[in-house]
Amino acid sequence: MDGRSSGRLNFGFSKYAAFHLIVSRWLRLYGESGRKYCYVTLGGTELRDVSSVGFIDPDLITSIWSYEKDKNRCTLANNTVTELRQTGLSIAVCEDEFWNHQRASSLPHIFFADICGVFAWSDYHIQLGKMLQNEVIREGDCLIITSHLGHNPGFKKIRDDFSGEIDVLGMDGNNSAVVRNLFRRSHPSMTIFRALALNGIQSELAIRCFGAIKYRDESPMGVYGYAVSAGRTDLSGFVEDSNTSYFDMNRGRSCAPSEF
Repeated sequence: MDGRSSGRLNFGFSKYAAFHLIVSRWLRLYGESGRKYCYVTLGGTELRDVSSVGFIDPDLITSIWSYEKDKNRCTLANNTVTELRQTGLSIAVCEDEFWNHQRASSLPHIFFADICGVFAWSDYHIQLGKMLQNEVIREGDCLIITSHLGHNPGFKKIRDDFSGEIDVLGMDGNNSAVVRNLFRRSHPSMTIFRALALNGIQSELAIRCFGAIKYRDESPMGVYGYAVSAGRTDLSGFVEDSNTSYFDMNRGRSCAPSEF
């Protein structure tokens, strides 16, 4: 589903630096000191994100589920897990879709949906919606999403596919710069809102984007962090939240939403 090729997945250091920043920001704003968490990830074959989160705080990876649908990559991931278990980690690799995870613990969870494609151009709103509806992702959890920023489908497709959101937000749908910027900085948020609306639960959960970081691996990418709590999510407040921080990893500094 996410466009990964079979074989070993070696991502660059910028990716994990950006990921490290997102996790640290969530921990500062929403995490509970001394609280244990479960960690669910599309960790790839090397599971470097697991090591990164464990370095921040071992309590964040009290138990770990890593998903790999591809059989060859699953075998490689299990080889990595053999090494990680020697450090005392409780970790399982599941040959299945990340979106099929079944919650087995009452502890709060951190979910890392590390996709290689564009989060807006698939059925992710359906898959994520099921997880939210079934309370696999629930209050107190953290959701982190990566999404490709380089596969630009063109102004017309963005405008047409998100015409409803553009109208609700009161933006000029004929201004290509405005529409493209909205897409880059907020397409995961708009996709999450679609997941909520699809299941009629936007009045039951408050999802907030606490940060978005753009970085470059083999291509331009973004990592987006979300906190889930009780309450309500409305599209305008979600997408235009002044508390969302943006960071440009390529330049090593914060940036305005219009620069993302």
